[in-house]
Amino acid sequence: MTARIAVIDDEAPNRMYLQTLLGTAGFEVQVAAGGNEGIALVEKERPDLVLLDLMMPEVDGFSVCERIRKGPAGAWTQIVVLSALDAVDGKIRALELGADDYLVKPVESRELVTRIKGMIDRAGRLRQQGSQARGRLTVVAGAKGGIGTSTIAINLAASEAIGKGAEAVVLADLAVPVGTLGSMLNIQAPERWAWGEALAGGASAHRLSSYLMHSPQVPFQLLPGVRRGSAYREVSPDAISDFATSLRGLGEVIVVDLGNQPSPFAPSLLREADVICIVVEPEVICVELTGSFLDRLRATGILSHRIRLAISNPHGSLQLSRTEVAATLKMEAAAMILYQRDEFSAASKRRLPIVVQQPQGPAAVQFKELTQALAAV
Repeated sequence: MTARIAVIDDEAPNRMYLQTLLGTAGFEVQVAAGGNEGIALVEKERPDLVLLDLMMPEVDGFSVCERIRKGPAGAWTQIVVLSALDAVDGKIRALELGADDYLVKPVESRELVTRIKGMIDRAGRLRQQGSQARGRLTVVAGAKGGIGTSTIAINLAASEAIGKGAEAVVLADLAVPVGTLGSMLNIQAPERWAWGEALAGGASAHRLSSYLMHSPQVPFQLLPGVRRGSAYREVSPDAISDFATSLRGLGEVIVVDLGNQPSPFAPSLLREADVICIVVEPEVICVELTGSFLDRLRATGILSHRIRLAISNPHGSLQLSRTEVAATLKMEAAAMILYQRDEFSAASKRRLPIVVQQPQGPAAVQFKELTQALAAV
């Protein structure tokens, strides 16, 4: 498989030279002329290696390096700074922000190609060793409560599990302060599940897996929610960041219910997610709050191509249409989930996802549409 390289440099001659050199050496090369364009390219294309210039207008290479490393592509992408700056302080800063190597221009072409090949080969071996621990992370969140975020998370997980098996899919309940998914699925969280204790000692995937729960009626595993009174706010930011990364090791697909995202887990999980499904009810206040939520995500460097909208429970003549929601938020909806009251009530009484209760019903078709839209990101 051809290794892919992204070149981020504001100087057109540099981009052309590197594209020609590395293309001739057998790499697939894509280029970006600035920092924001480069970040978007890396998050969308997930290259094996990034060649990054430091001195660029608007967003410099230091910021680009930091944002790539903290983003969804940051775990496996190699970052090589290629700069005319030879100061020790600059080198140290770049390496501290996540660069894997720092080369001072001019670099002899054979040396550059050889270094890149070596780095990609090593990264490929590490990726192969860790491939079993890199599940796809989908985060479901809303701008306010009471709009069906948990219902959508449950049914997304169930839809993902169809054809995969219960061990392949995990639903994580992070809609704090009190998780509700266990009650909705009739799965009682064990007393031993104490968030502070679990995370303080290092939240490895192996450790988290010991807390997974399963019901024969549900086609996935559940990481239960925060118990009332749990000291989840005392968990350190570093522990939360490790936890967000470790979630990927729990299965092939991990769906996280963030609710209306007030928790300390939200920033790390939103940054780590492969795709963010934002649930919006098509009424004016919810749409306005969702617009503010989208603005906050973009301000933290989360770009629109990782975000999908799901319209939840549209009903009544006073609500906005799908077209009006899309126009207001400047984003098309990936799916619209219509709540047939009797069918959803029957599923709720049996503590089942509606896609399990009625696998051939209209809601199952709508959730399949949403699942496919999220998988395409």
